[in-house]
Amino acid sequence: MIALAFRTLCKARAPIGALLILLAPALPALAVDEAARKLLPEEILQKGVLVAAMPLDFEPYNFLDEKGQQVGLDVEMFRAIADTLGLKPEIQRLAFASIIPAVSGGRVDVGMSVMGILDQRLKQVSFVRYTVLANGLIVRKGNPSHISNTDACGHSIAVEKGTQPVLVWEKKTAECQAAGKPKIELMTFDGKGPQVLAVETGRADAAGVSLATAIVASKHSDGKLEPAPGGPVPGASVEAGIAVKKENRQLARAVEAALTVLAANGTYQHILDEWGLGEAKATPAVVE
Repeated sequence: MIALAFRTLCKARAPIGALLILLAPALPALAVDEAARKLLPEEILQKGVLVAAMPLDFEPYNFLDEKGQQVGLDVEMFRAIADTLGLKPEIQRLAFASIIPAVSGGRVDVGMSVMGILDQRLKQVSFVRYTVLANGLIVRKGNPSHISNTDACGHSIAVEKGTQPVLVWEKKTAECQAAGKPKIELMTFDGKGPQVLAVETGRADAAGVSLATAIVASKHSDGKLEPAPGGPVPGASVEAGIAVKKENRQLARAVEAALTVLAANGTYQHILDEWGLGEAKATPAVVE
C-alpha cells in the first residue's frame, strides 16, 4: 500500500526523470568476495550476468533520470551486489505487478523495488531482506508545530483515504489516548495533492505518508515542506526484500552473503545515506 501510494504520487507529477535534483557520483566497482561468489548456482556463474527486474518509476528507489539513465537506491544496491559477486548487472524494466511472475517464471534472476515481505508474496517467491518500508510525516518548512515522527500527540495529521498511513495514525492516536495524552486529529483527503496542500496552507500540522514520500515530496516542494524529524515512525515499518525464485536457494544465499559484505565494508550504509534513507536499514537475511 505504501509503495502503491508513492507510485501514484510520482505518476501525478512531471515525468520521473524531471524529478531528479541531485545525484551523488556512482560508486566505483567493488572487489569480488570469493566466499560469496562460491555460493552462486553454476548456471549464473557460467552466464556471468545477474538480471534484475525493476519498474524504474519509483523515486528514490529506482527510476530514470533526465538523461534516461537508471538511478536510485535499488539500482545502486543491485549493482553493488553484482560487483561483490563478480557478475555483470543487468536491469530489465518491468511493471511492479509483473516482477514476481518474472522471478518465479525464471525470466529474471531477482526482483527489486523495495517490495514488502508479505505472506501472500512468500507463497510465490523467497526474499532477501535489505531494507524497510517506513512511515513518516511531511511538515511545513521550519516545522512550526514542532511535531515529530515519534511524538504527534495533540497535532492534526492529513492522511490519504485508503492508504496504509491511515491505519498507522489511527493506531497512534489510540496510543496517545491510552497514555493520557491529547489525541491526534486525523483529516482524510482523496489524493496526495489535497493532503499535502492541507499542510502547505496550515490546515494540518503534518501529512502522513511513507518516509520515502516525505523525503521526495519535500525536495520537490520549492522549499515549502520538509520531512518531520525523528526517523521512521516507531512500530510502523514493513520489511522489504529482493525477490528470488523459491527453488533458487543458492542464489538467495549468495545475495545475502553479498549484502552482508556490503554492510561490513560500509557500502550498504553509504547507499542508504546517499538517498536520504539512512535509518531504513535492515540486517540482510533470507526469508522463505
